[in-house]
Amino acid sequence: MELLTMRQRSRRITWFLTVQLIALVGWILVQSFFSISALGRTIPFAVTIVIEAIWWIATLVIMFFLFKREYNGFVKAVLELEEANKSLRRATNDFLLERRNPSEQEL
Repeated sequence: MELLTMRQRSRRITWFLTVQLIALVGWILVQSFFSISALGRTIPFAVTIVIEAIWWIATLVIMFFLFKREYNGFVKAVLELEEANKSLRRATNDFLLERRNPSEQEL
């Protein structure tokens, strides 16, 4: 089972946020190009909508796969924590039973 260090986890989250930022900045640039430049004004509205739709679909697909990867890592960490909690409870119960039984045997 692969255990990620805090540094590796922070790099993955930083990568996720960087890609989101690039997508947002790219969308702003595309919108600015279409609304401000003369070339953008000559492009038909339907073409502009298709380009924006392609941009958003690509962005959402990328974000979905990145989010899914991060979410799966989160679920894996939660399951590992739950397993560790069960193990700790078992060990604590065993320890308390051992401590209780010798006092009962002395009586």
